[in-house]
Amino acid sequence: MLIEDVKKSIVNAGFHDGEKMPSVRKMADRLKLSVNTIHKVYRLLAEEGRIQLVHGKGCFWGEAPVIDVKPEESVYSVVERLFQNDLNSGFLNAFDELPSCKELSNRYNVSPYIIKKFLMQKCAQGILRHVGHRFFFSEGRRIEKANYVLFVHRSDEFGRLKIESERESDVFRTFAQIAAEQKIAVKFIGYHETSNQFYLSTGEKFVVKNDLHCLGVFLSTWLVDDASKLFAHFASFKNPISVWWEYAPDVIPVIARNKKKWAFYNVAFGKEAGVIVGRYLKNKNMGPVHYLSPYHASFWSKARLQGLLDVGTDVEPLVDDRFASPFDLADAAERDGVERQDFLNNILESLLQNATLDKFVCSNDWVAASLIDFFKAKKLPPPYVIGFDDTIESYRYVFDSFAFNVGTMVKEAIYHIVAPTIYAEQRRQMQTPLGRVVEKH
Repeated sequence: MLIEDVKKSIVNAGFHDGEKMPSVRKMADRLKLSVNTIHKVYRLLAEEGRIQLVHGKGCFWGEAPVIDVKPEESVYSVVERLFQNDLNSGFLNAFDELPSCKELSNRYNVSPYIIKKFLMQKCAQGILRHVGHRFFFSEGRRIEKANYVLFVHRSDEFGRLKIESERESDVFRTFAQIAAEQKIAVKFIGYHETSNQFYLSTGEKFVVKNDLHCLGVFLSTWLVDDASKLFAHFASFKNPISVWWEYAPDVIPVIARNKKKWAFYNVAFGKEAGVIVGRYLKNKNMGPVHYLSPYHASFWSKARLQGLLDVGTDVEPLVDDRFASPFDLADAAERDGVERQDFLNNILESLLQNATLDKFVCSNDWVAASLIDFFKAKKLPPPYVIGFDDTIESYRYVFDSFAFNVGTMVKEAIYHIVAPTIYAEQRRQMQTPLGRVVEKH
């Protein structure tokens, strides 16, 4: 590659202002070029003012970041803050061994001695334990055979749990698997919102109470219309509560807002997924693209589009703002006496009248698969398509899709219940474990 070609590739890679860039050697490995070539390109970019070379710190895109450390903030306070950020984001897995002192020292840009001393302080607080040179989170409360965790999810009036989407299935399976690995019993309880009642799978009513054997509760708000009614049952509950929150972060009911025992986890409804997809497209030099959504009355559809825009993706929206979810769309189809696939196809055909591009980001995998079928039926060249949810459809149709990080959400949610001491120094409001784009070939 010519120097100008390499420079153009780096310029289009989607680095953000102040973001630390890969070292010369790492960039050379990534692009399969010589270190000397990357040296020349970095020097040219620095002369043009596109990057800043900071002695002892590395290269930064645009302006080098100013690290705002208060005079009274010690190096241990900085490490504490970074450690908590990694815990909240899911980088540190509560059930697994921590990265080595060397790995953490490189990540936090401090000496291994500082990291070792910091981790030993956490051990003294009962938050961590160490075995030789390895560190783990402490187990928290002792789990006896009689202990259990409540898993509350919507149900019909007979207590039969409603599991109607792949994400719900993933959460159930993952929760059961992780709980089994940790030898934690799970009691599944149905919540029938219309009657505001809880049910066992047998159809018997269940009453929430402070049971000495109950370690805590995992509350699912998936398709619950009024979460405040559900939360009211747990207002006086003494043990930790983890919430699978599938709504906007700013509409958490007051009863649970900023309370230590409540931890909220949102895997799908922030703009972070759009940000990651946008960066993926920019790194692949994919653009411009259409954002195709028949559910744009929803917070989550708008958030995904905003995430794409925030990272500078060249995107043209094709959206319908009458529906807030696939479930709303299916209900409308049923009212009209139309098959839901035909109903969606009619919406897509209307939106695609304004399409001018052959690359699409679709608001979910159902839309992505339907779009591919639409192009095939019209005998048009297949478009590039990327979806969200990484469902089985993305494998059947072979298109890239964003996979939400259900595993980290469930692990963190369970750990908040069985070992709340690691969060004792802070109030955990909303955690958003980040996912990734899964490529299909």
